[in-house]
Amino acid sequence: MRADVKAAQDLCDFDAVYCVKQAGIHWPNKFDVWAGLHPEYMRGENDRVPRLNYVAEREALGYPGGYEIVVPLDSEVGRHSGKCKDARRASYRWPGMSSSASSGIYAVKVALDDGFDRVVIAGCPMTPESGHFLPNTKNVNGESRGPIWKQRDNFKPGLLIAVPFMRGKVKSMSGYTKELLGYPTEAWLSGRTD
Repeated sequence: MRADVKAAQDLCDFDAVYCVKQAGIHWPNKFDVWAGLHPEYMRGENDRVPRLNYVAEREALGYPGGYEIVVPLDSEVGRHSGKCKDARRASYRWPGMSSSASSGIYAVKVALDDGFDRVVIAGCPMTPESGHFLPNTKNVNGESRGPIWKQRDNFKPGLLIAVPFMRGKVKSMSGYTKELLGYPTEAWLSGRTD
């Protein structure tokens, strides 16, 4: 995943950087938007796992602030509605979606909604073997994330619905998302071709 980021940075200087979930904790540079499907983790407002507080973890590392937090609409997050009250709200759904396509694809939707017409996905291959950004951590159920992303297939239906809305505007550095959307070229980044 970090190789994806390095390869993307080698392509060009980006107008904006959107970090997703725990990647925002560990991104050492300034970035623009911090997106995730779980508002309860952004400021540690989760009753089940109170130790998760992404903002506090980033601050403890001494990394710069200045980002905007974006989370789903309260109507889309069930019992976690009302969490992270200072965040901007944006729907994770494109027309026809009833389930999410993952936090990474949610960040893509936010970037497109924000008016960007060329979005590069780095670190979101959406393959089971790609594992998780922090493979040696545990999920909210206490299970080790490990080298296999067990929940990938839960997000595939939403991803397939989202693809037509992303096609031509979004490219990916690796994996299944690269197969579906293509790889970013210099010509595509400059708007000369699809």
